[in-house]
Amino acid sequence: MKRLNLTCAVALVAVLAGCAAPPAEQHETPQLELPAGTALPGVQADWWKSFGDARLDALVAEALDNNRDLARAMARIDESRAVLRVARANQLPRVDANASAARQHFGPNAPLTIGGGALTYDDFRANLSVAYEVDLWGRAASLTASARDELLATEYARETLRTALAAQVVQSYATLQSLDSQVVLYGQAVQAQRDSLKLQRLRFRAGDISELDIQQLDAELIDNEAQLPKLDRARGDAERALSLVLGRSPKALVEGGVARAETLTLRANGVPEGLPSDLLLRRPDVQAAEARLRAAGARIDAARAAYFPGITLTAAYGVNSTQLSNLFDGPSIAWNIGAALTQPIWDGGRLDAQYDATKARQKQVELDYRDSVTVAFKEVRDALSAYGEASNTLQAGQRRAQALQRAADLTRIRYDGGQSSRLDVINADRLALTAQAQNADAARALTTAQADVFRALGGGWKPPTNN
Repeated sequence: MKRLNLTCAVALVAVLAGCAAPPAEQHETPQLELPAGTALPGVQADWWKSFGDARLDALVAEALDNNRDLARAMARIDESRAVLRVARANQLPRVDANASAARQHFGPNAPLTIGGGALTYDDFRANLSVAYEVDLWGRAASLTASARDELLATEYARETLRTALAAQVVQSYATLQSLDSQVVLYGQAVQAQRDSLKLQRLRFRAGDISELDIQQLDAELIDNEAQLPKLDRARGDAERALSLVLGRSPKALVEGGVARAETLTLRANGVPEGLPSDLLLRRPDVQAAEARLRAAGARIDAARAAYFPGITLTAAYGVNSTQLSNLFDGPSIAWNIGAALTQPIWDGGRLDAQYDATKARQKQVELDYRDSVTVAFKEVRDALSAYGEASNTLQAGQRRAQALQRAADLTRIRYDGGQSSRLDVINADRLALTAQAQNADAARALTTAQADVFRALGGGWKPPTNN
């Protein structure tokens, strides 16, 4: 009969709470209007290996092992895992062991001792207690689901950082190779001009050429010599910046170098045409935003469950005695079993405010998810456009450099035949040298653009196979 009365009471309270609680909701990922595109099968996690440079592979591996931003992301994952363990533990009973010893004294005026004199006694206790909150309305389960999705979000955030970090290493590596090539170009030009100037000085002393020719050659040599310190400084800055990304120590950053190929050979196998929507939706940051959206929905369910009654079951078994010598004797055994039901009746609107705040946060997270998908498509479109432009620029620059080099050769032949001036030769050589340096930078820009495509897509891809 008592059990029936308790059941009826719980049901009555639940009905009353249900009248005040907001209606239950279905939380679904928004369906967005996406552009049509070609889906690429397969995913290549180590996409930087498509460049085919073992030194680059080693640098990326070093960055992934030692970069401090990535280490911080791993620490956030560890924190989220701990939060998830706490949420799961809240769904389980709690068992505590308690032991206490006390000595109490009541004077003659205390209620227990009036007329009987003072009272002093000992109190020894030892018990095992169990407490369990019955999750009838799924509050604890919702909080666990929220913590689980937050953990997924932090793991996806780490993958986003991992891809961005690898792209940064690739781009820095390409910058170093470009600067190396420019240093070699200007170094060779300076050496050739020094040799030529020595020869022309002999001709000047012999009266074959004028002083104007010597001064023009000297000015051009000085200008090219001035480029070498600038390139060396830029190369040193780029090398130290890459060492910082690699997570190297201050000593290694200052004293160490970055191993790289001697020539600018860094190039992958191009990018596919079209916008691969399916591939893009698995971008780690998009998946992280979706996981956070699910977590926000679970928190709404937990906030709604707070409107319903909470039921806590408790039990304790132990011993209690005024003397330590007989604490564990049979007559000292004590136990209790209890159940408590708590139902908010009036809290000044606290529950409503908490629920509304949770709903508002969920709306913000939903907007963040929509923005993440939109930004992802924009970044891919921008990266593909930049890659196409960089590819065209490099191809045009290579043709231009060949034409200018041929023009410089012809101008020198005309000069030897007396049909062109020394200034014509200097200008033609300068244009040819500048075009070659621009080609080195254009090759860097193409590699940078391709790394941006990989980063924007959240990684690499495996080309479709023809069956």
